[in-house]
Amino acid sequence: MTQLVRLLETMADYHTPDEDFYRKLDVALPTTSQHGTEEGIASRLVPMMPKEWKLEGNQLIAETENGTHVQTIPTDYILTGTDKEGLPVFKRIDI
Repeated sequence: MTQLVRLLETMADYHTPDEDFYRKLDVALPTTSQHGTEEGIASRLVPMMPKEWKLEGNQLIAETENGTHVQTIPTDYILTGTDKEGLPVFKRIDI
């Protein structure tokens, strides 16, 4: 138990290299400011739904408002279309 207490006391005096740099210059550490809460940020997120899906080889390509997104899928699946929500529908094929 005494080793744990010594370790905790040592950690309390530990400073990161950045803190040491500011302490040597006798300058206050930079402060941080919160830009929003997690709930506030989540409420403003907009789902990025692709307008078009296509399969080239084993790469699933989605065209969105923010550009092209590519995802690699296993070679034993093929894209057969989209569902009502606009998500890709795959069919497994036997190789």
